[in-house]
Amino acid sequence: MEQSAQIEFTASAISGAGRGKEYGIPTININLASVPEELEEGIYACFVEIEDDPTRYMGAMHYGPRPVFQDSRACEIHLLDANLSSLPASATVSVVQYLREIKDFPSVDALKEQILDDIERCRAILGDA
Repeated sequence: MEQSAQIEFTASAISGAGRGKEYGIPTININLASVPEELEEGIYACFVEIEDDPTRYMGAMHYGPRPVFQDSRACEIHLLDANLSSLPASATVSVVQYLREIKDFPSVDALKEQILDDIERCRAILGDA
């Protein structure tokens, strides 16, 4: 389902399993309690602002279950063209556009291929925003 209205929220960052970094697509994991209830599960293009950092980052956000890893729900954001040296205390997320629903994939490689495609779609959307 397309969500046209922008949603913005600030949340604390939490430690994740480290799989994103392991696969070359590091993420910031967001405290689920801070995600607005009206946000539907899915993949989104977003902007991210980090506490005490003037940069406005482009991001690809996953919100929902992680079926490939048979893992619980999560909200995790990959910052495009950025690699933070440490986990920030908090992040303000401005959701720009819904990309797709959460899917299961037959392998981690298939998931990674889809994530890379999602990142390029986010770059195109956010570069024009």
